[in-house]
Amino acid sequence: MDQQARVTFEPHGRAVFVLTGTKVVEAAGRGGLTIDTPCGGAATCGKCRVRIRGKVCAPTAEERARLSEAELADGWRLACQSSICGECIVEVPETSLFAGQHQILEDAQTGSETDVLPAVRKQYVQLAEPSLDDDVPDLLRLQAAVGPVEAGLDVIRHLGRRLREGGFAGTAALTDHHLIDFEPGDTTGRCHGAAFDIGTTTVVGSLLDLVTGREVAIDSAMNSQVRFGDDVLSRIELGSDPAGLEELRTEILKTVGSILGRLCEQARVGREEIYEITFAGNTTMQHLLCGIDPAQLGCVPFVPAYGRSLIIPAADLGIAIHPRAQAVVFPVIGGFVGGDTVAGMVSTRLGEGQGPELMVDIGTNGEIVLAVEDKLWASSTAAGPAFEGARISCGMRATAGAIEKVVFDDGIHYSVIGHVEPVGLCGSGLVDLTAELLRSGLVNSVGRMLPPDELPDGAGEALARRAVLDGGQPAFVLAEPTDDSPGVVLRQKDIRELQLATGAIRAGITILLKQAGLSVGDLKRVLIAGGFGSFIRRNNAQRIGLLPPGIDHSRIHYVGNASLAGAKWALVSTNARNRGEHLARLARHVELSRDTDFQMEFAEAMIFPDQ
Repeated sequence: MDQQARVTFEPHGRAVFVLTGTKVVEAAGRGGLTIDTPCGGAATCGKCRVRIRGKVCAPTAEERARLSEAELADGWRLACQSSICGECIVEVPETSLFAGQHQILEDAQTGSETDVLPAVRKQYVQLAEPSLDDDVPDLLRLQAAVGPVEAGLDVIRHLGRRLREGGFAGTAALTDHHLIDFEPGDTTGRCHGAAFDIGTTTVVGSLLDLVTGREVAIDSAMNSQVRFGDDVLSRIELGSDPAGLEELRTEILKTVGSILGRLCEQARVGREEIYEITFAGNTTMQHLLCGIDPAQLGCVPFVPAYGRSLIIPAADLGIAIHPRAQAVVFPVIGGFVGGDTVAGMVSTRLGEGQGPELMVDIGTNGEIVLAVEDKLWASSTAAGPAFEGARISCGMRATAGAIEKVVFDDGIHYSVIGHVEPVGLCGSGLVDLTAELLRSGLVNSVGRMLPPDELPDGAGEALARRAVLDGGQPAFVLAEPTDDSPGVVLRQKDIRELQLATGAIRAGITILLKQAGLSVGDLKRVLIAGGFGSFIRRNNAQRIGLLPPGIDHSRIHYVGNASLAGAKWALVSTNARNRGEHLARLARHVELSRDTDFQMEFAEAMIFPDQ
């Protein structure tokens, strides 16, 4: 394992170890931060400014053109250009983050559709006390101060006592013209919401301060439903039985509950201070979360039970936050294009740019959306869990011990998450390694891994000694076994799994472009979403055919977990929520299995492109 440098990102307090030479924007992605690069990393926009303290590399020519000498001397750099050359602290301004609070505020100031307007608000009131001359009922008295809100019986039961105990002063908690609580004292500064991305494999949660709109905690965990199967079809089958559905619902609620507990602990916030929660996930995950029978999603024509957002009491879902908090479940487009895709469309403002745009969310299910003027095409491909480490013999999630980056130059170099001994290979490392093996000729265009006696001339000793036979089948030893590590070996069947995943996504892209009458060269912007999508290298993704080779790098943009970003925006902006409803109904759902060209395109996409 090569020497790595510790990089700490402030003010977020996240630390990662990366190989020296790693771009700052890439290291930030490893730390869970998506830096905004509208120019695709071409250094022409200057939006990715960061300040580096500690070991700072010399500025590039592009940085000298965009930053003053005083700024450079003070450690300011462009994240898309500057590399990590030693232990350092990187300060990331809010203005440099994708889907950051700055962007939301900027929208509000320019009068665009996404204003800062959370559904939940608090208002402190000091009311006149009743008297013989003023015997207005308590609720009417409060309504005169906060507006014509409705109140449920459970709130009215306690209202009179709380008003009198507080001297007719206190804080009204309001949402959508409803009074959900009346709290003693001034609690206007304590108002939070939680946003969740419910993935097939991974669940990510964020806690937001709804007063400032800022994220105060973030956490993730494996979706504990994976023990019932690593794809949606296996869960649909189990969930079609009432007992199985309850098992699956219980598991996802356990995962959400444990993440909520850690979020509250991080931010020192009580669960009762969370007044709203949003969920974005694929259609199956959202059905299972809500306890909705998913059987119809498993058979033609794959029709969801609902399309528009579900707004329901969080308590009805079994989520322990404020007793009268609402849960908002994102609208869905089709059986396999769900709320996570809609949330991504919202957060990336898909369709608002100049010219055709493509969004690809790379995960267990690969969702693809093509936007051309006021038209949207959306589809989903069964990419499988290879990108998240499943079904790969040495695969694992992107956690401590996972090799996440591989480089062949004068030798073989790799980076391990957590700066520990390697124990496996995560999705980004799998893409890197396969791309390097293709360039070195150890894997051919049809995905055949060459045995030791067929290696090309000039393979070099470093590569040749790692090409072995494992059970009679070709394999490549990336990391040798040690006392602390079992070693990391890539096998022929792993290459096949990757081909299936990349082929499905690229075939889906091709079909959507055909339906719109476009070619790859017509795309003005390609957005790569999803947790895994934050870490892949563009040149390697194109080398293995995950992304069409004909797209210029400057047009490819990483947008991180766009689903979670959209779920967060829905907390702080009702206009963003309405935008999601509009996009979901506007999109044309394309069922790829019905397209007569899909199987042919899929077979062709299984072949690695020649380069």
